[in-house]
Amino acid sequence: MTNSRNFLDHEPDDQTLIDLAMGGDSKAFERLLRRYQKLVYNLLFQMVRSHEVAADLTQDTFLKAYKSLKMFRRGANFKPWVLKIATNSCLNYVRDNKQVSSLDALLEAEPGMEPVSSVQVEREVELKISQQELFAALEQLSSRQRNIFVLRYQNDLSYDDIASIAGESVPTVKSMLFRVRDKLRRILADAPDTKTDSIKRHGGDANE
Repeated sequence: MTNSRNFLDHEPDDQTLIDLAMGGDSKAFERLLRRYQKLVYNLLFQMVRSHEVAADLTQDTFLKAYKSLKMFRRGANFKPWVLKIATNSCLNYVRDNKQVSSLDALLEAEPGMEPVSSVQVEREVELKISQQELFAALEQLSSRQRNIFVLRYQNDLSYDDIASIAGESVPTVKSMLFRVRDKLRRILADAPDTKTDSIKRHGGDANE
């Protein structure tokens, strides 16, 4: 246990914490939870638009992750692994919730709620816009488009990771992101203080 405490005095990588947690060190898993709790909560809130439901699903996600640690492939990336658990927990919630018939219906339950965003999202859209303008633009995307956009630009996941989480092919993910970026540019083109010249300069991402 002394060695565990020494590890936790610093910033160990995810695999080190996973190894310690699998060896019975509960504090190691608590550290993993603190490291990714906000990320998981933000993704779930983006999907369900309810602070209470997102908090419950976040707790459920980490409980499932803890119970499934022995199934985690050594050397794999913990971040997309736990986000996939979160996504599946959310889809199960939607399916089992008798008050909603689809994820789209759930997402429309509180249209005034702010979607998750970040400075990185604004940079990737390549426009000088306010967060409020970006929030409004994201509301005009379908739930499928919005979730994939958030996984890429808010959570900074690779195309392969997004495809695994969303159950889509990599070409489909790339195509959707290209269309979403183009749609956001068109939505934001008339926003105040938007530099439309940047739209022409950054017409697309060669990798997408």
